[in-house]
Amino acid sequence: MSTTFTGPIRIGTRQTTSNDGTISTSNYGAAVCSRQVAIVAGAAATIVIPAGSIIHSITAYLNVVGAASRAVSIVGGGTTTAVGTITTTALGQISATLTGSAAVANRLANVGTSDATVTLASEAASAGVLSVVYTDRNSDGTITPTGEGYTNN
Repeated sequence: MSTTFTGPIRIGTRQTTSNDGTISTSNYGAAVCSRQVAIVAGAAATIVIPAGSIIHSITAYLNVVGAASRAVSIVGGGTTTAVGTITTTALGQISATLTGSAAVANRLANVGTSDATVTLASEAASAGVLSVVYTDRNSDGTITPTGEGYTNN
């Protein structure tokens, strides 16, 4: 059984320490989420990530090896960004090797103002599970809710 929430999910305390109706500064953080999909030989694997999200990691859990690497890209807002590769020649937990560039860092830090698809390109033989760990945020990359900073008086 699962429960669905509309993100971003914020965690922390919110106190009125002044006792004059002014709400204290927020110390909320956003909940980290993950999505998984099967990696199937000969097919691309795709995961949709909510707009504004920051991606922490892209990992493959391989139980069948392949002969090469699979390219990893993020597609959203009409833009495709090649972000790295996952080597499929060994079994186990394989983290994506990310390309060191400003464009990749910026895309991982905020997937954009529309939902984005993380795609692991097809490869003839490898199989397993693809996992993307991310923090769901507002489409502009913030976690601030509407009304943040208003007073109660």
